Amino acid sequence: MKNHQTKSKDRKVRNLNIYVMKRLFTHPFVKFVLKKAVFYLIVAFIALTFIFLIPRLMPGNPIDQMIPPGTTDAGRLALKKELAKYFGLDKPLLEQYINFWANLLRGNLGLSMGFRPVSTVVMEKLPYTLVLVIPVLLVGFFVGNWIGARAAYMKGKQSEAIYFASILTSQMPFYWFAMVLLFLLAVRLPIFPTGGTFSPRFIPPLHPPIEVFLDALPHYSLPFLTLLIITTGGWASGMRSMTLYELDSGYILYARQLGFRKKKLMSYARRNAILPQFTGLNVNLNNLIGMTMIIEMVFRWDGIGLLALNALRSRDYFLILGTFLVTMVVVIIGNFLVDIAYGFLDPRIRTGREG
Repeated sequence: MKNHQTKSKDRKVRNLNIYVMKRLFTHPFVKFVLKKAVFYLIVAFIALTFIFLIPRLMPGNPIDQMIPPGTTDAGRLALKKELAKYFGLDKPLLEQYINFWANLLRGNLGLSMGFRPVSTVVMEKLPYTLVLVIPVLLVGFFVGNWIGARAAYMKGKQSEAIYFASILTSQMPFYWFAMVLLFLLAVRLPIFPTGGTFSPRFIPPLHPPIEVFLDALPHYSLPFLTLLIITTGGWASGMRSMTLYELDSGYILYARQLGFRKKKLMSYARRNAILPQFTGLNVNLNNLIGMTMIIEMVFRWDGIGLLALNALRSRDYFLILGTFLVTMVVVIIGNFLVDIAYGFLDPRIRTGREG
């Protein structure tokens, strides 16, 4: 009797699990996430394959850069052979490709020409880039959209002035604007340091985190302000246009005739106007990462961009590949997370309805 009851309970649990799994995988939002995951996995596979192939198909050999000048021909040949064997470049292309994926899945990006693991070098610099990209993306998005919505609601000359200022800041060459701020706020008016990540004699590992933060903050301010002003202008101009379009829509006009308060009408218009802005997060994230890497070179902020510049100067072939690879992975992950966030915000995606 007990065995029969146990089997019956197990059958019910199994049937319940099957039912839950079917419901889960047929849910519109789960299907949306899975489609996006497959898409980005394919993108990552193709991009990483190109990262592997392009340098190997280019003329020249990175190992030649590692051989000291003045080496005899016999010594050069022997050293070149040993280095090719050490870095795995003496194997057939297909075997190199398989090893590339095997090492990549283990987090091994090879060795730089300084004989340090590339993954270690890149991961030391990646937080400095992300600490610029993520706050600028989030703060610029919310502040810019708030300014744009307020400008659309005010209308008149104030709205036009904000729109003009937004267009001006968003269209300025960011590297030129960075140098202007550097000249005005660090050279002419020495409010901020002229560059670097920390003070010249400051060694971060020897200090507690709060001292590290306080020392880096003045150096961080100018790169952050540069990127924030540029990106905020783009968000504000787009939000103003979308909000004006929504305020002239039929449902707003109908709600106004019904006697809805202006604050409530503005809330409805803002909710619908901000959805297209979320679709621009992907493009803005990609542009922002590219801008950040250039801004790091201007302000000598010790992130991936400055690391890539130094790698190019020293012709560190493996470190150049590592910086490009990690940047590409960050872009893909960021785009995937933005797509998921958009799925949460848009009820049409959650319910599986078309727009």
